[in-house]
Parts: sequence; structure tokens; C-alpha cells
Amino acid sequence: MIIVLELMDEGVTHAPGNSQWTQVIARAAPGQIVRLLAPPAHLEALKGDTNLRAQPNVELGEIPLITAHRRQVNVASLARFREEVAILRGALAAVPRGEPCLVVLASAAPTAAHAALLAGRLAGRAVAVQMVLHGFANEVEGWRSRNPLARRFDLRGFMERTPKRVRFLALERAIAAELGRIVPGAAGRIDVLPLPVNADEVARAAPVPLALPLQVALVGQTTAAKGIGPFLETARLLKARHGGAIAFHVVGRRFPETDAAALSVLDSPVPEGFLSRAEFMARLAPIHHVFLPLSPRYYRLSASGALIDAVTWLKPVIAADIPICRDAFAEGGDIGFLCPDLAAMQATLESLVTAPDPARHLRQIEALRCLRARRMPEALVGVYAEILARHFPAFLGG
Repeated sequence: MIIVLELMDEGVTHAPGNSQWTQVIARAAPGQIVRLLAPPAHLEALKGDTNLRAQPNVELGEIPLITAHRRQVNVASLARFREEVAILRGALAAVPRGEPCLVVLASAAPTAAHAALLAGRLAGRAVAVQMVLHGFANEVEGWRSRNPLARRFDLRGFMERTPKRVRFLALERAIAAELGRIVPGAAGRIDVLPLPVNADEVARAAPVPLALPLQVALVGQTTAAKGIGPFLETARLLKARHGGAIAFHVVGRRFPETDAAALSVLDSPVPEGFLSRAEFMARLAPIHHVFLPLSPRYYRLSASGALIDAVTWLKPVIAADIPICRDAFAEGGDIGFLCPDLAAMQATLESLVTAPDPARHLRQIEALRCLRARRMPEALVGVYAEILARHFPAFLGG
């Protein structure tokens, strides 16, 4: 059996990604039951994905929301460890006796991997762990306790002394390479499964021909890492120059740290709460371009859901020239505009208003369509099957 656990996300943010690569896992190991377990709100979002529900070997289940230091991956919390052990023991109770189990931690603190191994020993079961590295991988260079024992249980300490039955899964090649540079001893333990597109939304993703007013969006929460500051600066600049010929939107929610008054320059209100996926799709559908002024420091170690949404929905991007975006252009070709700095991103937008090129826009949409085909879950099955064959061969059979 393969058990996938979401131990961090109490909402819906990770649900699309978790759904898609769980489908990859299920297709790569058709003889295994794949149980995807998540807290209540996250689970409800997963249930809305018809492609996930259609996988014959996927089961969905609920787990409680961790209360102690849930997102503080560098805190060696005994209270959180107790909660993790209880959740893992409950999850392993569903595994038939004598059957090996691969625990895939969709997002979790390092202590959860130790909890999985301990729960396996207590139950007398053979357990291996695959730890997916989301944006929290940035904590490999984050705060660390002064206590040398506690440091063994933070992310860097865990990657430097990874237990034998644990491997890591990065969601982009550039991220795996950077993590290997930061923690050389872990480089041989990091596998790569590129983040898939949202297959459940492909049929609804109709291309939008280029026309004025130009509709531009920042996708996701209004965080500094996503570039909300540069985005609002760009909106103020271009609205002052071109008025109603260009419109700016946030397809996501206002992050609590973002000043609500600063968002008044935008052409549509930004919700305070998480969007349902239906509302998210309705807001993204009419957009021409997705603006990606991503923080190079944060996104060198994090995959971008906004970039994947742009590929899924065939929205040419105006992107900062950082490794994950550079790789997307290298793989996909002319999928938008890769810019060396914010001034170049702003100049690109201005040219799209003053000298639009509808023919190139259509070519970019077709390039995105080809890239999307290579990022569909079924197209990545072979990638994950190879990971299983090399490192977890027991889970390829029935």
C-alpha cells in the first residue's frame, strides 16, 4: 500500500497539486492501493476532482489537523511528534499485515518521517518514506535552534543525516539541483517528479485571443514571495499611462500581511478568504497573461503553482528569469516572455498594450498546449514508475 499524507495544509492551497501527483502515483503503481489522507477542508477540495475520484486504486480519508507547530518545520516539537505518531499509527492500521507500505509525505515536518518509521516499527511493518519538498524547503537555510540535538530534527539536519529508508521528492529539476548544492550529502537522495498540470481543468481551459483591454493577473495569495509588491507597482505605473487599456487582477486571496488599501489600484476586488476552485477558475478564465515577478530567493527552492496554472489554462506568462521559469521556457519554447528584471517585465506589458501581436499570442498558446501535454499526469507516470523501480521496487507489483 502507498499512503499519501497532507500534514500541513489546513485549507485548499495544496489540493490541486496533491491531487495531480497522487494520480501519477496511482497510475505508476496500479497494483497498489493508494490512500490519500488529509484534514477536513483539504479533503473536501480533493473530492471535487473527478479525475482523482476516477482512479480505481485511490481511496480518500480524513485525518485530524495537527495543532502543534504545524508549519514550523525547523521546530523540533515533541507535541507535534506525538500528534504525527498518532496519525501515522492510525494510517498504518489500514495496511494488510505483512504488506510493505510507502508513506508519501505530501507536506510535513521532518519529525513526521521519524514518526512514520517509528509507527512502522511499533506495528511490525516494513515502512519506507518519501518526503515531498514544497515551498518549506526554503527552511533548509532558515532559522535553527542553538540546541545541537534539536538541530538534528530540523530540515537541514534531517537532510544531512537522512535515515536509510527515507528519500526526498522535488517538484522541479532546478529545485533538486539547488538543494543538492546546499546540502551535498542529500543530493543522491533527491528524486524529481515535475509538478503536473491540473487535468481536471483542461477541458474548461479555453484560449483567450489577445485584445484590449489587456487582462493581467497575479495568481495565488498576495505574498511577497509571489511578488505582490512589484505587481502593484507595475499596476500603478501602467494604469497611469494607459488607463482602461490594461486591467490588473489577483486570482487568489489577500494575504493578511498585505495592506488592503494598496490593492485599490486593481480592477477587481481581492477576496479575504480562500477561493473555491470554481471561483478560481471563473476569475482566471478571461485573463490574457499571468504575471510572475517571483522572488528568486524563495522560488529557487519552491515549485510555482501559478506557473502550472498558467500552463493548464494556456495563459502566456510574463516571468522573472529564475531557474524554474527558465526551465519551463527551455522545455516549452515560446510560452510568453522571460524577462531579466522588473523593468523588462513592465516594458513587455507596455508593448502588449501599444503594439499587440495577436498572431504571436496564438503561437504562445499552442506552445503552452504542447507543454501542457508533457505535464499531464499520464505523461509523468513513467517518471514516477522509474523512481519506484530504482528505489522502492516492492511497490511496483500488486
